[in-house]
Amino acid sequence: MLEFLLKSLAILIMLTLSPFALGIANAESNSLTHSISAAYSSVDMQMGLITQKNAQACVEDECIAREQFDTRVLALGERLAQAAFAVYPDLKKRVPNFEFKVVNKIAAATTSTANGRVIVFRGLQQLALGDEALSYVLAREMGHVIGQHHKQNFATKLIITAIASVAFPALAIVSASSTAAQASTATTAVTSAASSLTSFVGTEVAIKKAKPNQLAESDHIALNLMVYQGYDMEMVLADLPAADETMTTAWLRDLQASGMNLEKTIHSQVFDLAQAPI
Repeated sequence: MLEFLLKSLAILIMLTLSPFALGIANAESNSLTHSISAAYSSVDMQMGLITQKNAQACVEDECIAREQFDTRVLALGERLAQAAFAVYPDLKKRVPNFEFKVVNKIAAATTSTANGRVIVFRGLQQLALGDEALSYVLAREMGHVIGQHHKQNFATKLIITAIASVAFPALAIVSASSTAAQASTATTAVTSAASSLTSFVGTEVAIKKAKPNQLAESDHIALNLMVYQGYDMEMVLADLPAADETMTTAWLRDLQASGMNLEKTIHSQVFDLAQAPI
């Protein structure tokens, strides 16, 4: 009974303190946290890329098409970076520059790191997006960097890991008091595994809970960058993939949700594209 109560308390603390972690992460002055989160997000990206299926090697005309797509991504990304530093003057203090790269992964997706590295998966080329929509997709990913979402997620992970490491040694003490001394090694191993599992699950739950707000902020930042450059948002909306059953990945579903949010925004009387918030 006591073990159940302690576990429940640990999970409750995790969910309660996750917003607190996000507040810590937003502190602009914490350069050390930013540096560590940048390194962590880079490692996390590399681990994620390893699990993604590679695209097949190109041949003849397909290789030319890939080169053209890569060139478009770099050119559009450079324009967006200039807009980002103009719209958000303090950004350069923590992100000196943005780097854009296309990797040969079969999925349609983007990812990024806290220090401004934006990765485009080769599968995105298959969506045949025009410059407007492709720019918006890149801007959405930049929104996660500008919104410091990598830093927020890292802070959440730190707090939850610390809580799990504190909660489960308490369980080990309770367990040891009621078992034979020769079982202490096994108890320690089980407790360690339980702590790691709880830390992982708690982190996933907390980050998933924060994701909708992060996506909404990323969409807002993307819209600011696009409007600053004078893009026609109606053209962006028209070129984004239509909602259908082929949206089988989380990234594509998020893009679909962004499209629906964009439609509501640009057709709303509240938002005036001529006077977009910068």
